Amino acid sequence: MKNASEVLLLLGVLLWAGCESQETGIRLTSSERIRIDSLAKQQIDSLVPLLDSLCTTNKEAIVQRALDSIIELRQQEEQTLRQRIKRKQQQ
Repeated sequence: MKNASEVLLLLGVLLWAGCESQETGIRLTSSERIRIDSLAKQQIDSLVPLLDSLCTTNKEAIVQRALDSIIELRQQEEQTLRQRIKRKQQQ
C-alpha cells in the first residue's frame, strides 16, 4: 500500500509540473499574426462544406436520438408523477 501511494504521489508531482504554463519567449510580428490568422481561416473555411455534409448525412439519426431521449425523459417524469399520486391516494 505504501508503494502505491508513493507511485501516485510521484505521478501527481510529475503531472503537476507538466501542467505549469511555460513562456515560449516567441513574439510574433503584426504581419506574422495576420498570416497565421489567414491560414487558420482558410483551413476552417475548407472544413465548412465537409461539416455541413456530415450534418446533413447524420441529421435523421441525430434527430431520432434526441427524440428518443426526450421521450424517455418524459416517460420517467410520468412514472415519477404516477408514483407520487399513488402514494398520496394511499395516505
